[in-house]
Amino acid sequence: MGERGGTTFIVVLLGLFLPAVGCGGGGADPAPTPAGGATSPRGGVTSPAPAVAAPACATTASVGMNLTAVSYYSPEWPFVDAMRSSRVNAKGYPWDLSGGGPEPPLDPQGYPVGLADGQSATTYTLMGGGHPAGRYVVLFEGAGEVEVRWDGGRARHAHGGGGVARFTADVASTRKGLTVRITRSSADDHVRGVRVLLPGFEATHEAEPFHPLFLERLRPFSALRFMDWGETNHSPVTSWSERKRPDHRSQDGKNGVAYEVMADLCNRTGKHMWVCVPHRADDDYVRRLAALLKDALDPRLQLFVEYSNEVWNGAFGQHREVTAAARAEGLEWWERYARRSAEVFDLFERELGGRERLVRVVGAHAANPGLTERLLAALPRPDAADALAIAPYFGGRLGSRRSWRTTRGWSVDQVLDACAADLERQRDLVRRQRALAREAGLTLVAYEGGQHLVGVGEAVEDGRLTELFVQANRHPRMRQLYRDYLALWREEGGGLFVHFSSTYAPQKWGCWGALERQDADPAASPKYSALAAIAQEWARAAASDAGAR
Repeated sequence: MGERGGTTFIVVLLGLFLPAVGCGGGGADPAPTPAGGATSPRGGVTSPAPAVAAPACATTASVGMNLTAVSYYSPEWPFVDAMRSSRVNAKGYPWDLSGGGPEPPLDPQGYPVGLADGQSATTYTLMGGGHPAGRYVVLFEGAGEVEVRWDGGRARHAHGGGGVARFTADVASTRKGLTVRITRSSADDHVRGVRVLLPGFEATHEAEPFHPLFLERLRPFSALRFMDWGETNHSPVTSWSERKRPDHRSQDGKNGVAYEVMADLCNRTGKHMWVCVPHRADDDYVRRLAALLKDALDPRLQLFVEYSNEVWNGAFGQHREVTAAARAEGLEWWERYARRSAEVFDLFERELGGRERLVRVVGAHAANPGLTERLLAALPRPDAADALAIAPYFGGRLGSRRSWRTTRGWSVDQVLDACAADLERQRDLVRRQRALAREAGLTLVAYEGGQHLVGVGEAVEDGRLTELFVQANRHPRMRQLYRDYLALWREEGGGLFVHFSSTYAPQKWGCWGALERQDADPAASPKYSALAAIAQEWARAAASDAGAR
């Protein structure tokens, strides 16, 4: 999962201090890990450390969160500096150029080194709407001119170079977002370091880069999965030199968010970190990533590592590429996926100096236990992984090609009744996947999960179906559905459950967000309120169990 708007979903399936680190409520028993240390017969790296049990964070029932991709059109506000989520084109030059002239070279932070006479470079941010009005502060360095436009207004400032330029923009409305334009830039001292600070954060933006409301909404959850922050699906990244830098002018774009930024967020919130390694990443990339996170991530936090995302899913480029590579070797895709997963895990283990803080995750299709059995059998040795991860979504059949024409004529209550009935099907699948995990010595976790009400194929364009699904997601009954759903997960022995996703505007591509926008009322958001309450209940239960021991 994790595709953003513009691509059909395929249904196949606060504290700023570091708090005491924990995982949430208990329930799942720690899975025994077979003795290991053997060399992979298929070319994996020799495991340098003895086997250890999967960390408690994986085996203990707790609630984590998948973060919505950083984007100029996202309704989530991760940063107090709006330039940190400004548009970076997926193809071609990462600014919109106008006025003629050649494309200027870019500096390491992504700013054009000078502009031709009459040429300008434009980007966009806060296009998701709902961002606060008020006095924005714009800072930049270099000799040139910067302009900010918004719905009904404009502010601009020219600077001769030396020091930091500053001007303000009294933004009455962000309904149409902000346009940021460099209208002049000297080749000798080009405009760079542009910051567009949300109202009230000029004095604190360097020390506290994350928006406090963003942090507050993450408070209840135990772990953060960065699949979409890393732009994992269809990732083009192969070498370490292609990774996003933390000082780049934006964390939007096809190379994803800088790992340093991800680790900083986890450190500030005390959340365990789940990273997805790009499927094309070479060994040097993996080693350097592991070394970076060894130093950057607080040692009290667990590090979940997964090779790519949903490699089983034919909708994604990683499935097609892994399948093609496997066929070239005379293998099935799951054999190559299992082998490469183990190689990635071994590289991390070597760099980390052991696996005490490492959770090695293999991903499977929740609705296909037979595939899980083949995938686990393909692991190069018994102790190659710690956790089996599935995405036990409910309600996915209602928007399928077979069902949507019937569903679109239902009432909201009928949709919710069907979702409730589907929970028992999910229970059976979770139970079967849990049995396979235990047999392999793994714990069962959910890399994603939640409702899956979305149209597929031509159903995507059916406005009536979309509105029906939106209303079902907003209905108060959805809160109880989530409570029942997570209860069955815990009852069947599931460990960490990572919801998909944090904040997402409901639309024809789905209603994935626990919140529809960053400043939505949590109490009026049935999915978020259920997730937060359960996360807190499970955390209290885990603390009580730990105290009793």
